[in-house]
Amino acid sequence: MLELRNKKRLFAISCVIFIYILFLTVGYAFFSESLTINGVASTVDYYAGENLPLTAIVRDTSNNRYYTADSTKNNIVFSSESWEGDTYQLNLEKKFGIVAGEKTITYIVTFTNPTTTKFTNGTISTEFVKNDSSRLKSSSGSLSKLELAPGESVDVMFTITFNFLTELGEHVAKSTISYTYQNKPRYFYFIVRYFNQ
Repeated sequence: MLELRNKKRLFAISCVIFIYILFLTVGYAFFSESLTINGVASTVDYYAGENLPLTAIVRDTSNNRYYTADSTKNNIVFSSESWEGDTYQLNLEKKFGIVAGEKTITYIVTFTNPTTTKFTNGTISTEFVKNDSSRLKSSSGSLSKLELAPGESVDVMFTITFNFLTELGEHVAKSTISYTYQNKPRYFYFIVRYFNQ
């Protein structure tokens, strides 16, 4: 009788060990099937939101301004600028005495990729947000780089053609810059506002 008990106990322990080994084998097989690492694995902080993470660069160091322009127009003068998060806004005041005539000006801002991951698929689109008397004639944009490695900078060129007959009215042009970052499109907005006091 004692020998039968020992055999049952040995059988029960063997079954428990067998089931344990079976679970380990199945678990390992599932884990190795579901995890594949080709190359080097590293962890990167996930960036939530739609804003493009960036670091602004001061282009005009003599005036401590973020923007530069390829030309100017008499009586359209710098008023202020702001770079908050995903939006840069340049405010230009139209003074009394603007001389009629079409003018094209390219405004440029620069930012750097501060992350450890590349920005890809750079695009830019432009639109008029406010255009009193249709004085903004056309706009276009371009990027100096469509891919941006960590630490690299890109120039954003925003070209606007206008024909102001007087200083009256408000005119706002907007460009939307998009790069793919962590497999999602992220955005930056460049706004030029012409106004009068």
